[in-house]
This record gives sequence, C-alpha cells and structure tokens, in this order.
Amino acid sequence: MDSYSNLLTIAAVSLLAAISPGPDFCIVVRNSLSFSRKSGLLTALGVSLALMVHLFYTLVGIGVLIAESPVVYTLLKYTGVGYLFYLGLNSLLASFKNAPRLELEYADSFKDMPPLTALRQGFLTNLLNPKAALFFISLFAQLIDIHTPLLIKLEYAFINWSIGLAWFLALVFLITSEGIIKKISHARLYIDRVMGSALMLLGLKLLIA
Repeated sequence: MDSYSNLLTIAAVSLLAAISPGPDFCIVVRNSLSFSRKSGLLTALGVSLALMVHLFYTLVGIGVLIAESPVVYTLLKYTGVGYLFYLGLNSLLASFKNAPRLELEYADSFKDMPPLTALRQGFLTNLLNPKAALFFISLFAQLIDIHTPLLIKLEYAFINWSIGLAWFLALVFLITSEGIIKKISHARLYIDRVMGSALMLLGLKLLIA
C-alpha cells in the first residue's frame, strides 16, 4: 500500500480500536463518573502515555520480542489480569464502604481522586493489557518494514496516538456534561459497582483467552 492508503488504514483501525469497549473505556468512565471530570481527563492522559510506550517499542522492533516470547507474554498477561482484578475489587469495596453515607446524604460527588492515582490507573490499565501490545505489533507489521523512513513511522504513530487521546478526551467531556451528571448524581454508587464488576469480568476474559 502507498503512504496515503496506510494513513487511512491506521486512522480507521485506530478509531475502531479506541471506541471498542474494554479496560481503558471502563476505567476512564468509572473515574469520570465516580469522581470528577478532572479525574477522568487525567485517567485518559494516563492511557495516552501508555499508548506512547506501546508505539515506541513497536517502532523500534522490541514488540516482536514480546509477541514471540511465551514467558514475556504470559508474565504481561497475568500481571494485567491481576491489575484488572485489583481495580475492580477496589471499586466494589469502595461502593459498599460509601453506601451508608450516600444513601443518607445523596451526595453529589465523592472525594476527588488524587491526580497521580488517576494518571497511574489509566497508564497501567493500558500498558499491562497484552491485547494492546499485540494490536500495535500486528497493525504496524503490515504497514512498515526496515526500509520505511523514520518520518513516516512517526507520522503513523502520531495518528494512532492522537486518535486514541482525542476519543477518550471527548468521552470524558461527554459523560461529565452537566445534563448527564445531574441525571446520574444519585447513581454513582451503582456506577462503581457496575464498572468494578466489568473490570473483573474483563480480567477473567483476558485470563481464559
């Protein structure tokens, strides 16, 4: 394929990958609705930083070692599964811990998440997902080789990264709009439970995949 066709391919595939519900989607939505827009934006930024890591090791050829090494891939897989279970369980426990206060006070918001915690959760959720690693490796393996100019590689990487970041930022602003927040302000307790359960189910799906 020529460079223009490659750009269209990367843009289309990157958009489809970004909007597909998965661990990144769950953690961004959970932190946005259970805490604040700021927490959601920082979580989205964490995801985008992890995307940069994936893109870097893929473009320099390290990604192939991950894909072809059963030990490395298995280690990444089980670490990712453990982290999803950790996030999901924490979310469930927090919802039950906050239940008595919320049921009595109908609080409009929880205590805001520490910025570094939100950033770290987004970063690790994406970084430790072995499916994300395989996605980048398989996508770029079809579009670049050792003869592809560095500038073209960086252009492809930027398109992928910017689409992912733009999607999650737009998602955060959409779900934290005033109208939506008013409608779900008393349901945040259940959002924690739903998203916590979803994260654990995604971890289970990854485990048996």
